[in-house]
Amino acid sequence: MKRFFQKLSLLGLLFGGIMLSFVLLLSVSLHMRRDDYLMAFFVKREMLIEKHRQKTPSIILLGGSNVAYGFNSGVLRDSLNMPVINTGIGAGIGLKFMLDNTSKYLTEGDILVIAPEYVHFFGNSAYGNTDLAQLLYIDWSLCENFHAKQAKAVIFGTKNLVRDYLLLSPLKRESKKLIFKLSDFNRYGDMAAHWTMQPLPYEHASPGEFKTVNTSFLDYYEHAVEALRNRGVQVVIIPPSFSETSYRNMETKLIPLFAELEKRNLAFAIPPQEAAYPDSLFFDTHYHLGYEGVMIRTNRLVNLLLLNGKTYLHR
Repeated sequence: MKRFFQKLSLLGLLFGGIMLSFVLLLSVSLHMRRDDYLMAFFVKREMLIEKHRQKTPSIILLGGSNVAYGFNSGVLRDSLNMPVINTGIGAGIGLKFMLDNTSKYLTEGDILVIAPEYVHFFGNSAYGNTDLAQLLYIDWSLCENFHAKQAKAVIFGTKNLVRDYLLLSPLKRESKKLIFKLSDFNRYGDMAAHWTMQPLPYEHASPGEFKTVNTSFLDYYEHAVEALRNRGVQVVIIPPSFSETSYRNMETKLIPLFAELEKRNLAFAIPPQEAAYPDSLFFDTHYHLGYEGVMIRTNRLVNLLLLNGKTYLHR
């Protein structure tokens, strides 16, 4: 029996060593991809840190890729006379992580514009996926305040990262890369490379992607927004940009969500239908606006923040 346990211990050590080797190789591999799309998170975090250090009241845009691809922050800055930081990356890092990471850099006088992807309110999407795992392998300190479901997302995401970055051939790995990179973001954090490109075919959202509303996450979201407002941060919640066909496909699923958000003082500042833009305005997904759509949405946000003379802004 003693020999059995000795062998079992050796197998455990061997397995642990193999796993540790994979983790180290994965971390090194991801660190080397300095122009990877997700590396924009760390650049945007530095922008938030500098804003916080200087205590400069700013407009912060928060959400997934509907935010990254969805605004011209230079126009926002010039129109509203405030610095703007677009923190949008992708829905895959999870709305909880976005709020936790951004909130600590916000101070009284800031305006936080949240445009959450609808999918974040269904199932466990708010807790992230492989994209969140990738960020952690680059900087493990990001796991502060993690929820158990975020940890689970990282564990499952690790399998995908090992497959995509360590086991795939370089040629196949290149074919799986996102079209855009860190260097395609502008100095405000907007994804701007597609502004001069022709739109690509894309699929619309389907009801199967949206299952049960996650009321547990809504509890967290409600508390997080209330805490920010109590700190003197103006929180403005707007719908994500969403293709018109996708919105029609999803409307019966979304109406109960809208009612739940309104009960919790989390209602959108504009009717969600106003963010259901014509299909032709989208670039490559039902969330990503092309340049014409970006400008329409940006100007609508300017008008919302000005509120016809009754302003959110501290002049």
